[in-house]
This record gives sequence, structure tokens and C-alpha cells, in this order.
Amino acid sequence: MENLTACLAALVFLAFAGHRLTLARGGGADPAHRDVAGFALCAGMAMLLNAPAVLGVLERSVSAPCAELLLPWELKAAAGTFLALVALALDPRVGEPVPMRRRRRIGGMAVVVQVAALGLFLGSGVTGDGAYFVAAPGRGPVLAAYNVLFVAYLCWSLCVLARALVRHARETLPGPLRTGLRLAALATATAVVWTLWTLDDAAANITTGRQGLSEDLLSTTLGMLTAVLVAAGATATLWGERISAPLRRLRALRTHRALEPLWAALHTELPEIALDPDAARRPALRQAEFARYRRVIEIRDGILALRPYQRAEVVDRTVRALDGTGLAAVDREAVLEAAIIAAALADRRAGRLYDGAPGRAGPTPSARLETVEDEAAWLVRVARAFTRSPVVRDIRDRARAEVTAD
Repeated sequence: MENLTACLAALVFLAFAGHRLTLARGGGADPAHRDVAGFALCAGMAMLLNAPAVLGVLERSVSAPCAELLLPWELKAAAGTFLALVALALDPRVGEPVPMRRRRRIGGMAVVVQVAALGLFLGSGVTGDGAYFVAAPGRGPVLAAYNVLFVAYLCWSLCVLARALVRHARETLPGPLRTGLRLAALATATAVVWTLWTLDDAAANITTGRQGLSEDLLSTTLGMLTAVLVAAGATATLWGERISAPLRRLRALRTHRALEPLWAALHTELPEIALDPDAARRPALRQAEFARYRRVIEIRDGILALRPYQRAEVVDRTVRALDGTGLAAVDREAVLEAAIIAAALADRRAGRLYDGAPGRAGPTPSARLETVEDEAAWLVRVARAFTRSPVVRDIRDRARAEVTAD
């Protein structure tokens, strides 16, 4: 099982590295693509070396400690260096290409870590002994320092990247790119857990001077999960639209149906608001977004046509009825607009016009309605209040009673 999970994780990483290198071809390519490809390549090679089948072949030419302990850690440290370089490209403070001095600083730190790790590895005098690595007598803490150094360096790289990803995602509009950034941030969190899992080796180094030859199933599983999240996040702009489009249509269809009660009440009294009288009341999924847009326009046309029948005193009655209800401000505004619509419909049926009132009676929502989605979401609140609010029901009943009395 360890062979399968390690090879699958390595395959995902290496395939993703090839994809990024393809994007990075040409002199004008973004250097961040090469940094991401470098990370995936190093991580994939490190995972591949964890597969027992690959280790068996490699140990024929190099010693077991070098093949299983030194090379994978060196590759993982290099992967961490590339992650820190990717974080530079995501830094919103950098409006131009990343200054070379910042890249050199990270590269210099990476060289220091790699050289220090090599010195600790050689100083531990580690050898292979069956299913374990064994440090020279009294040098278990040196081997532990070797492991801790890499864990600390990788966690630092991952935290730098995670901070840049989260900050960048907050400043990105909703869409596939934002989804990709969030998936990449989740991948860094998984990678931190994967890295910290190796601290049990450092504890064993100190207590027994030994360390297991290969990573356990949980470690390789965490590596595979990290690989999948990295690949999914980095390719979100490719598959995100294919998934988001159906979801967008489903939301539009749900909104269209939620607006049905308010639209039907307006359409019954004002059939001329229908832009397309032959349009289906229940549109197909592919036409849902356009149908929602048309329904929003028709509702707004109906509300506009009711303005000569709106009364300023309806606003006062509704505001008094809402006092003490504890509703949020936006819900109060929705109830107020719904009550004005309900009373205006009753007055229109009776032909009761109110000269001079229209400009004062219509409320303006405090929320900014900048898109069709914003407008539709607001009208859904109004439609819900129109059918469910006891305040609107009382205003409607009172308007009907006044019409009957007249």
C-alpha cells in the first residue's frame, strides 16, 4: 500500500510540474510558473524516493541512509525554497517583478540550510541496520537536530506561503481564481501537518538513536492529499468555470422561483410588465440566468407602475408596526417595501390614485445593489416578506378594508 500511495502522490506532483513547465515556456513567462514547477518537481521526486520499490533500485548505487534519509529531505527542503519564492510573487506589496535581492536572500537561506543539514547528517554517523537507521553511539541528538532543522525550514516556508495565499484570496473577487487560492492555502495546511508528522522521528533519535527506514502509510497519505490539493488549486481556473457555471445556473433558477410569488401578484394586476408573454414560467436550467434577469426587470417595472397608487401613510404605519420587532435593518427595509407594494396593489384594484405621494413612499435599501445578483437577492427578501410577514399581511388587510369601506 505504501508503494501505491507514494507513487500516486509522486505522479500527481510530477504531472503538475510538467504542466507548469509547459506554461512557463518562452522568455516572457511569469517566473512564478517556474517556481511552482520547481516545487512540484522536487516534491514529486521526494515522494517517489519514498516508494519502497524505487528505494530498492536506488540502494544498489548509493548507501541506504543517503537514498532514504538524505536525498528525500534535501528535495523537500528545495521544494520549501520554491514555495517561499512563490509567496514573493503573491505579495500584494510588490507591484513590479520581484526584486532579485529578495530572491537571492531566500536562495542564500536555502543554501545555508542545505549545507547545515548535510553537516548534521554526516556528523550523526548514521548507518543502515535492517529496518532502521542507527546513529553513531551518542550522536542520536545530532540526527534529531538534522530532522528538526528540515521540519522548521519547511514549516517556515509553508507559513510564508499560506499567509500570502490568504491575503491574496481576500483581495480577489469570487470566482475560480479565488477558489484556487483557497485550495492552495488548504494544501499548505495539509503540508504542515505532513511535515510535523516527522517529528516523531526526532523523538526516536534522542531516545533510541534510531529511525524507521521509510515513511508510514499516514505520512504518504498526507503527501498524496497535499499533491491533489496543490494540483486542484493551481488548475482551478481551468476546471472552475465548468463547475461554477452549472452552480450559477442552479442559483439563478432557485432565485427565479423564489421571486415567483411577488412577480405573480404584480403580473395579475399588471400583465403588461411581462417582457415576453410566451416565456415559460419555469425556465430550463440553461436559460435560468437570463430568466432571472428578465424577472427582476419585470418586478421593478411593476413596482414603478404602482407608484401613483402608493401612500405615504403606509410607510408610517409599517414603521410603527416594525418598532419593537427586533428585525435587522435590512429585513425591516424589505418588509417596508413589501408592505408598500401590497397596499398599492389593493389601491390599484380600487382605482385609488394619490397625487404627489409617489416620490416619497418608496424606500431605498441600505445595501448597495451593484449587480443583477445583488438586485435579485434584495427582491427575494422583499418577496419573502410579501408572502410571510405578519406586518405585511396586516397592512394588506387594512388597505382592503379601507377599499371596502369606501
